[in-house]
Amino acid sequence: MLCWGMLIEHKHPPMRLQKLTLAGFKSFAKSITFAFPAPVAAIVGPNGSGKSNVAEAIRWVLGEQSLKTIRGKRGEDLIWHGSPRTPRLGRATVSLTIDNRDRRLPLDFTEVAVERKIFRDGTSQYFLNGSTVRLKDIIELLARLGLGETKHNIIGQGEVDHILGASARERREILEEAIGLRLAQLKKREAERKLEETDRNRREIEGLIREIAPHLKFLKTQAEKAEKREATRRELEEALGAYAAREGQAIGEDRKRIERDEEPLRHNLAAAERDSADRKRDIAAAESGADDAAELASKEKLLEGLEAKRRGLEREFGRIEGRLESEPQSRPPGWRGLDVSAAESALRPFVASLREVMALDAIDEIRRRVSSIAAKIEALLKQWYHEASRPGPRPGGHALEAEKQRIRRDLHVAEAAIREARKNLAHARERASAREQKLREYWQGLRQQEETASSLRNALQRSEFELERVRTRAAELERIIGDSGLSPSDLKPTGTRYDTVPSEELRRKIEKLKVRLEETGGIDLVVLKEYSDTKGRHEFLTRELADLSSAEKDLKRLIAELDAKIERDFKTGFGKVREAFQHYFRIIFGGGKGTIEYVALRRPKAGMDEELSEGEGGEVTYGVEISVDIPRKRIRGLDMLSGGERALVSVALLFAITAVNPPPFLVLDETDAALDEANSQKYAAILKELSKKTQLILITHNRETMKVSGVLYGVTMGDDGISKILSLQLEEAEGYRNR
Repeated sequence: MLCWGMLIEHKHPPMRLQKLTLAGFKSFAKSITFAFPAPVAAIVGPNGSGKSNVAEAIRWVLGEQSLKTIRGKRGEDLIWHGSPRTPRLGRATVSLTIDNRDRRLPLDFTEVAVERKIFRDGTSQYFLNGSTVRLKDIIELLARLGLGETKHNIIGQGEVDHILGASARERREILEEAIGLRLAQLKKREAERKLEETDRNRREIEGLIREIAPHLKFLKTQAEKAEKREATRRELEEALGAYAAREGQAIGEDRKRIERDEEPLRHNLAAAERDSADRKRDIAAAESGADDAAELASKEKLLEGLEAKRRGLEREFGRIEGRLESEPQSRPPGWRGLDVSAAESALRPFVASLREVMALDAIDEIRRRVSSIAAKIEALLKQWYHEASRPGPRPGGHALEAEKQRIRRDLHVAEAAIREARKNLAHARERASAREQKLREYWQGLRQQEETASSLRNALQRSEFELERVRTRAAELERIIGDSGLSPSDLKPTGTRYDTVPSEELRRKIEKLKVRLEETGGIDLVVLKEYSDTKGRHEFLTRELADLSSAEKDLKRLIAELDAKIERDFKTGFGKVREAFQHYFRIIFGGGKGTIEYVALRRPKAGMDEELSEGEGGEVTYGVEISVDIPRKRIRGLDMLSGGERALVSVALLFAITAVNPPPFLVLDETDAALDEANSQKYAAILKELSKKTQLILITHNRETMKVSGVLYGVTMGDDGISKILSLQLEEAEGYRNR
């Protein structure tokens, strides 16, 4: 997208329309952006190149709903349909960016981008600075700029004399929108819609009030009959509430006291039971830890055996000494005696083993090891006896002496073993005595703890009896409340009314109130609830009716104010448009007279398309009539004008409307097509003057119109059917202008 520069310098107000972007819209398959930095921009190109699609894109993005107006039958007609070289697209997008530095639009943006997208399924979306909005939002926003549904600021191809061919009422709507009454009319329309809705709601509520009034009266009678019973019931609730509170408090205090007293009893009982269990475990462990009688018997038997052995050794020692005394001291040559040192070495391990045995406590182990040592000693003795009994000289004094020494040593060993056995026996007796004493202490402590636990259980049983009496009182209180037909949640808190009444007297009063309540009969609580609900609904509807009546008055007042404002502003603006129309008419036609008149009409009856003249009945409305007097011609009506004259009259009225209340921009699509060269020059001069008040976007073939353009865009179309923007040099533009 390129343009060939500013051809004419203008002093102009801040720009309104900054740029227009088309993507996939009709013949603009690719994204194209038109920038509008000058007051006047012209779009030129050969017929069929797609330049009129630019004006239709502007009309469409501003909310146009009529596809016929933008030369389409279906929504997908607005989307690039495709070509052999470029496939069709799924959507079309048009974006229009408006300068908002003067904050004419109530948005906190210096630029406001209005965007519309359409998809092949016909779905259409609107965006405002990238945020999704409704069509209603777009319409209300554009109304602040004087742009509305008639799109009077966008004159399409062949529509230049549309305002002349329009009905008087349609001309009035165009003028109202151009003057800037669109926003007020939208507000009035919204207020009228709300007024209709309010009136409909008011009638519905009045009908509902009339419907429920008789039923409410009947329900009120039933409710009054129930008041007496309800008074008795409330008195019963109060008395029973006082009694229940008093009795419940006493029951609660007794229960807390009993539970408070029980807590240390249970704690102490648990401690006593734990201690008893510990003592039982100690007794069991002490009783099963050792067999004192067996141990003592074993150690005593061992000692007796050692002592018997010692006595045997002593007797043997005595016999050896007797023999030594009776036998001669000399020994025959060659006599083989026992080697004392060898015997001592052989017996020493047995002595060490006996000492180890004497240190043991386990009787079975002692017996086993002593038996083993005795067997080994007997085997050694047999060996010695065998050697001594072999042929040779008999032992003499030396052998007896050696035997004597051996026995002496055995006696020493036996004495040591006896001493150790006596010591172990004494220790075993001490241990047995200590365990016996400990068992006596355990049994004594167990009896004491069991006596304590028994006492505590008796105390807890007495406490449980007291607690059972409290439960009986609580059950009696529940029975009294249940017999009254009330639940604990029905009982009301009381003040001091029954504080001084004794409990028994209060209970008798409760019984009397219960009897009186039964005598008055039952009440259908559903009826009471229905009365309460119906009464509440009646009060709600009454308030709603008052609110709607107030809102109806406010809406009528608002509509009247808007009507007055619209009428006042229209008359003011209409007068200015009439003066401007006369001004531009004289400039274009070199004199003559062009005027517009505000005339009264009659709204047509249902099914009629045309307006009725005054006096034919129907609702009175107003329209705008146009009359002209062209110099040197007798013209009696607009139908007598030529095509060029109609175009000039339309242009004069269009420029008059624009001059009085300039829109942000004005789009003219070949509105100069029917003008000759002289009129084209006048048309261009008016455009130049008009560009000081509004921004102009011109689609034209007219060279005079191009001359006033500050920016010139060239649109062309290739074999692929896609509209493109051509890049032209200034010299080429000058040459194109002078053709």
